[in-house]
Amino acid sequence: MSRPTSLVLWKAIVLTALCAAAVGGLWWWSLVHSPRIQVEARARESLVLMDRTIAREMTRAEAIGLALGAWWAQERGSLDDPSKLQNVITFLDNGAMVTNLILSRPDGDSACIVRKDGEWNLILFRAGRIPRREVLRGGRWVPAKGDDRETYDARERHWFRFGAARAAPAWTPEAYRFVRSRAGGFTFTVPVRDPRGALQGVVAVDVALEDLTHLIWEHQPTPGTRLVVSDAAGRLLVPPRIPDMLSLAARLDHQLMPVPPAFLPGGTAGPNAVKPSSGSLVGVSGAYMAEGKPPMNLLVAIPEADLFPGLHTRRIAVFALALAIVLAVAWSFLDLHRRIVRPMRDLAMEASTPSTADSSSEDYHSDIWEIEQVGQQLRVAGRALQERNLLLSHAEHSQRVDSVGMMAPGIMHDVNNQLAVVLGQIALCQTLYGDHPELQPRLRQAEEAASRCGEVLRGLLNYSRVDPGGRELMSLNASVQDAVALLRPILGPTIDVEKDLDPDTPFLFGEPQKLQQVLVNLGMNARDAMPGGGLLSFRTWRTETLVGLEVRDTGCGMSEDVKARVFEPFFSTKPRGQGTGLGLAMARNIVEAHGGQIRVDSQPGAGTTFHLEFPPSLRKGSEPRTGTRSAAGSLESPPVS
Repeated sequence: MSRPTSLVLWKAIVLTALCAAAVGGLWWWSLVHSPRIQVEARARESLVLMDRTIAREMTRAEAIGLALGAWWAQERGSLDDPSKLQNVITFLDNGAMVTNLILSRPDGDSACIVRKDGEWNLILFRAGRIPRREVLRGGRWVPAKGDDRETYDARERHWFRFGAARAAPAWTPEAYRFVRSRAGGFTFTVPVRDPRGALQGVVAVDVALEDLTHLIWEHQPTPGTRLVVSDAAGRLLVPPRIPDMLSLAARLDHQLMPVPPAFLPGGTAGPNAVKPSSGSLVGVSGAYMAEGKPPMNLLVAIPEADLFPGLHTRRIAVFALALAIVLAVAWSFLDLHRRIVRPMRDLAMEASTPSTADSSSEDYHSDIWEIEQVGQQLRVAGRALQERNLLLSHAEHSQRVDSVGMMAPGIMHDVNNQLAVVLGQIALCQTLYGDHPELQPRLRQAEEAASRCGEVLRGLLNYSRVDPGGRELMSLNASVQDAVALLRPILGPTIDVEKDLDPDTPFLFGEPQKLQQVLVNLGMNARDAMPGGGLLSFRTWRTETLVGLEVRDTGCGMSEDVKARVFEPFFSTKPRGQGTGLGLAMARNIVEAHGGQIRVDSQPGAGTTFHLEFPPSLRKGSEPRTGTRSAAGSLESPPVS
């Protein structure tokens, strides 16, 4: 047979999970996956365009180098006639990335055509020094002022050694920094040889990384796109166009250095890193692997926000809405479980479990009328069964107590007779051994012990007698003395008892046995509150209108909730089977029956004090009858034999 709890629970879990999966899937597909696919496609288009741009410019540089090499081969590697260098002008505007053209011979003579400050400069070196410098203006070389201290020997440069060792034109395999410059680039070398294969010179076409950077930046698809180019060793060739890379000095600092992780999508900043721009980047990477050209790694990363403005905000809003829907569905099932399933389960458990003494007796409440009515009736039936069981248990206990009370007088009478024999023998020993003073103290101790035993038995006998129900003139101090005599053997050695009895306390008109029962009950409760030992004190006092008694202990104290219910019938903080919960309720009834009142002061960990207050007897000027105790508690009637 299925139970509502399991039946509703697994269906609620399945439906909530399906709802969460459906809403989450729609959110991910429409606002995460689809935009990312579109951004990735745009990035791949930019990657292809960047690859084509690099290939085109590198091919142009090769064409310039080959054409210049062919021209110089016709001139047989001659640099003796400067007027012939006028023909070099036709090669200068064919390559956007070409920054230097160098014609160098094995004897150290070189012609360097350098682009500087937007102008082409022709510098002739003879044996490493400058004999001539010209500037291209109006389509012709115009003499310019040179610096005799400037030297240049191409034979010491690695590109010359690289080209001279080759039989065919080739690119330097890696980018390097140009001489006397922080800028770097690649060099296309063309060896020029005579028909016999002897080296006449080397033509070098320099492609600057700075020119490559601007050329790639011109093809940036969106303002936030990152276009990064690195070589095979992971060195930076082209940095992304971000604010910190707009200055030439910053670009030169990062050029030919390891690529900072912050330049890459999802990278973490390092010591030389630049903070990434905001927004989620979608990146694709590829490689420029043209035959005979230097290999390069290409990376394109486009922010989603550039193609889909406000996408992040829409994601958050839709996610919040989806989460609210899922939570609403889950809350609906939880509310159904809380309001219907759980109350029905609790009612079923209560109906199938017998009522116990510690069961809750509070009324059942539910906002569903039908469940509340069923719960109320079950609670009423449960309380009735619980009270019936308690009454039967108390009746059995009372019957045992009555049996003990009926047997106690006879037993105590026999024990008291034996104590009288013991006292007589002790008195005889005191007479016979009068000439042995060392024995007298021990005999007196034995006599006192037997007398105290008799007093305890008499107090217990008086406590166990059937109460005739009549009131008499009594002393509150005497009741305290009798109660303490009964409690001392029960309290044990770890609990000290103090008495502060006012000798002027007036007599009361009441029932001594019942008041003694109140004090014994308070003392036993104090013992249970001090399992590790402590102090139990009794104090009597008087005013013009009241006679009072305080019973104080140094035990564990009570909380406010316990203190508010301490006088309720059947309420007990003791473990089951160790208390009935009727002691303090009966004590309050007895005190109120004498016209008094009882109250309690307690704090957790600070002990408990019970205050008992009685009106003084109207016959406080009368003397007590024979057989009662005086206010000081002394015995006025002969011992019971």
